[in-house]
Amino acid sequence: MTALTVAHAGLSGSVWHSYRDLNNPQGTFATHPDTGQTRRITPEESGVPWPDGSLYLVRDYSSQGSTGDETHLVVRRSGDQAKLFDQVVDGYLGERARPSPLGRPQILVDWGETIFAERGPVVYDLQLRRLLYVTRPSKTPDALSWMPDGSLLRVQPSGEISRVVLGGAEQRIASVRWPEARLPQALHVSPDGRRALVQLAALRDTGSVSGVDLWMMNIDGSGLRRFTKNDLVAHAFWSPDGRHVAFVKDTGVSCSDFSCRGSCTLWHAEATASDVVAVKASGDAQRFPLRRPDGSMTTVGCSAITWTR
Repeated sequence: MTALTVAHAGLSGSVWHSYRDLNNPQGTFATHPDTGQTRRITPEESGVPWPDGSLYLVRDYSSQGSTGDETHLVVRRSGDQAKLFDQVVDGYLGERARPSPLGRPQILVDWGETIFAERGPVVYDLQLRRLLYVTRPSKTPDALSWMPDGSLLRVQPSGEISRVVLGGAEQRIASVRWPEARLPQALHVSPDGRRALVQLAALRDTGSVSGVDLWMMNIDGSGLRRFTKNDLVAHAFWSPDGRHVAFVKDTGVSCSDFSCRGSCTLWHAEATASDVVAVKASGDAQRFPLRRPDGSMTTVGCSAITWTR
């Protein structure tokens, strides 16, 4: 029997993931964060939902050799699996696509010419089949996140923070000094648009990552405080009500220059927390329960995708 840490009562929405084990079939699932009750959305793995869960995106990358790389994108309705978009895009689009908060057929995603090339965040419109916003690929790219109104918040390695209106102007907001000389790796704006989690990486002299943690700040860069303190954060997302933050803790993010090793787990904590370690003994973070099809219980794994309404 698997030991469980029960999630806090009062959590709402659905945690989307592709977790499977011997008693769980392949696919993309939506799990209630309190009860662990789970439904399979699709047999396809890693379906990325729009914030309301009504649509989801699946992607498949392929290399065409000398002709370049391609990424196949398919968007379906969650309810009846009807296919809405099916297209191939030149280059490599990353796995962590984030659909528009307004329900539009637009995704914020990292793009590179090939899977091995440097990448940068772009906004791609599936209906128009074109890029709406582009940043320059880099070894240390800018980090962007949707705002609730469909604009973008952009943070740069230099500490510059700006707001981008698609098809319009970019307005500078502020400048912040990143703690411990870290660099932004990802950005996650809260559902109300007031706060942002910045995923900050510490780099070795060789350029490899020695650790990654989350810092919380207001969107103007003020009030910066450390949210996690384990240097193992691989991915994060907000609860729909903005009261909690879920994050993947993966020992693989702090690889040596020679190898990666360790384990990967999913946790959540209240957004007001600080210096979250996320181990069972600390009690500062919890796991999500998951009910398998045979009725037995486990916890949601680190193949978590996002937390929908």
